Amino acid sequence: MLLDNYNYLLCIGICEDAVLFRIFEKKDISYHHKDRKFYIKQGDFEKQLVSMNPNNQVNLKLTLNLKELFNINYIDKKLTEILK
Repeated sequence: MLLDNYNYLLCIGICEDAVLFRIFEKKDISYHHKDRKFYIKQGDFEKQLVSMNPNNQVNLKLTLNLKELFNINYIDKKLTEILK
């Protein structure tokens, strides 16, 4: 299973003028057997994880829009919320 050894997935986006992030918990990731696809769902946010390369079912990637990420200045607040 994806993320067997981890409890969280931290996504970081580095732009020319900003550093952005988003944190997902293991429970946010699910496998839909009928579709044979992995999804991340966090509230109203839902995205599909896709293969990095054709015929590669081991390495997956998640593409996020900058609007779906948080400014790095808020990472301490988010981590505090998660680690309570």
